[in-house]
Amino acid sequence: MNLEQYLGKKIRVIFIDDQILEGTCNTFTPKLDTDDELYDEITIQTPKSKYVEFDESEIKSIEVI
Repeated sequence: MNLEQYLGKKIRVIFIDDQILEGTCNTFTPKLDTDDELYDEITIQTPKSKYVEFDESEIKSIEVI
């Protein structure tokens, strides 16, 4: 999954547990810079939370909105 392509874009994320989150992707962290070095991570800003961070293992699908 190429998470870097969503940087700066408004996205809708559907997680593997079917929760949905919408917001603007404001950071991308490649897996070599994460704590476990297993998955790329992104952070999105939502109306309710300034920053929500998650990695690609939690994502079912992403779309630009």
